[in-house]
Amino acid sequence: MGSKGFILLGLLLVLSVLYHSGYSLQCYNCINPGGICTRISNCTPNFDACLSLFGEIQTRYQCWTFANCDFTHLSEHFGEKKLHYNCCQKDLCNRSGGTSITGTTVLLVTPLLTAFWRLFI
Repeated sequence: MGSKGFILLGLLLVLSVLYHSGYSLQCYNCINPGGICTRISNCTPNFDACLSLFGEIQTRYQCWTFANCDFTHLSEHFGEKKLHYNCCQKDLCNRSGGTSITGTTVLLVTPLLTAFWRLFI
């Protein structure tokens, strides 16, 4: 294995360490944002979903418990009689129009980068 191979191996090792180091779900976190919510929070282990809630009084983006993601629970908790909500369990999935690159995406692209690397060796 030449020096290029060691560099590639080192890069793959760094990517694999970064992928799972301290991983927790990330969600957008805003209450009544004036525009697009851009603040990101790392959810604590007891929160396993991202919530987007649009009520008559408030709009919220935050970490939430997936088991409590139902109309009755949300309506009582936030004091809203009419609301639209969505719970999802992927990083930064609680705001439409946003694009994010996750560790999974990076790991899926790695074999493609390796193939290109071999073409130029």
